[in-house]
Amino acid sequence: MLPRVIPSILSVVFFFSFLFFVAALVMQFVRIDSPDLENEAVFNSAPYDVFVYSAFYFNQSKSLGESSIVILMTADFEVLDTIKKLDLLVINATNRGMATAELERVTIHDACKWIAMTATAEVVKNPSLLFVSLGGNHAPIPFEVVSTEPKPVVMCISPLFAAENWQNLLVALHVYKRFGAHMHLYIRSVVSPMLEILRVYEQEGYVTLKPWNRINLLNRDERDFNPNLNVEFRSQAAAQTDCLLRYKEASEFIAFLDLDDLILPRMANSYLNEFRFLAAENPTVAYFTYTKQNTRTRAYKRANVFSVEHVLRSVQFEQTTETGKMVAIPSKVNNTWIHWTHKTVKKLEVDPEFNSITHFKHMDMLDGMGVDHERVPQYNPTTGGGDAEKPLISNKNLQMIEKDFNRMSWKSSIRRHLRSLPINMTYGKLISACFKESYYTFHSANENHGMLCPGPERCDLSSYTARCWNSVGEYHSTRDGKLINIHFAENSDFALLDGCQV
Repeated sequence: MLPRVIPSILSVVFFFSFLFFVAALVMQFVRIDSPDLENEAVFNSAPYDVFVYSAFYFNQSKSLGESSIVILMTADFEVLDTIKKLDLLVINATNRGMATAELERVTIHDACKWIAMTATAEVVKNPSLLFVSLGGNHAPIPFEVVSTEPKPVVMCISPLFAAENWQNLLVALHVYKRFGAHMHLYIRSVVSPMLEILRVYEQEGYVTLKPWNRINLLNRDERDFNPNLNVEFRSQAAAQTDCLLRYKEASEFIAFLDLDDLILPRMANSYLNEFRFLAAENPTVAYFTYTKQNTRTRAYKRANVFSVEHVLRSVQFEQTTETGKMVAIPSKVNNTWIHWTHKTVKKLEVDPEFNSITHFKHMDMLDGMGVDHERVPQYNPTTGGGDAEKPLISNKNLQMIEKDFNRMSWKSSIRRHLRSLPINMTYGKLISACFKESYYTFHSANENHGMLCPGPERCDLSSYTARCWNSVGEYHSTRDGKLINIHFAENSDFALLDGCQV
């Protein structure tokens, strides 16, 4: 009879032999030819670069089907004329399979050289590894399994750049919380006390923070070609599509807004009930658009006397509008541009008399007192549909929002950062002037000649941010001598403006 220890040793030997067999089998299927990967001439010979923002696996989706992968990326729009699909290799615990991912345009125009696009395919169930097949090589693509944890309404906020407008941020956080929405916030760069405060709000469940990387092509010197100058508003369409895909199976409604936009539900006591009402009355639509109504409001510039309630009480409509934003029914929409989708689906334009976006177009910063503490803001859109019996927001909601703000602001983890929040919004003024000069002047006059692809990368902030703008994230690429080079970033963190506050 064998000693008892012998079967244990044999079990260990057989276990590691099995692991070695599986590893050898996988390596046989996933061949990455390292000499080609180090050949700079091969890399540079590929005519197109593709930057991958994210990829998502859907076990089951109402609009994407069963066991689907969506890869979100940006590239030169000419890619779509040459490449119609990507070949994927997908591996799970027991199987592997090839799949063909169809490319689809997200950005609706060619005003900017680089646009957002997706690649979608049905794949083997429960994948553990995803690769894009490139001329005999396989580029590994990190992916996430989408969450199904219910978040009925999500507010996706466009990527923040040189963010210092903390007054808008605090108003949005508490308004969305009050009316039952979860805030998803993308950040390119932010002043550090804002980020520290946001981390506390994230722990409390108000918001999810997501770094939004600038595009970094490892094979190109930005002095020769900078893709960040050629994407629209920090690749906002890609960020919105990322948010849509991220919450697609968890939410009933997803809104896409800027930080200075607010939807205040007026026909129901919550976002969910207002949106459900619109969807029930219009069962064939895939999304709603709310008009932007410009307003002027007031806020204290110093955090120690700031009040969310005071900002909301001082709102006055200016009788001017801007292009609206959308609220999507995610079971009917797979990607989206900034204001509407590229694919033709049915939409509802919400009548401003029903409701609209309260756009904080102008916020006057106050040193001292200057707010009527009893005023109830009236809803007064350009259509003249205001109703004194249904104000912009009720007294009760104003008081409950302020109570919640006070609860949070008295937390020691927040209070110690309030005194460090900026007083003068220098970055915002510079970026606003830059956008007007390079884009909005031409856009409002409907003149395309002279218009540049809009985005903050065109704005010269060097006198204030010489030490601030660093790419964040560990960048990787896979090189192919055929058609495209794949680039992506992972291990991302937030870019801070430490040492640059003014």
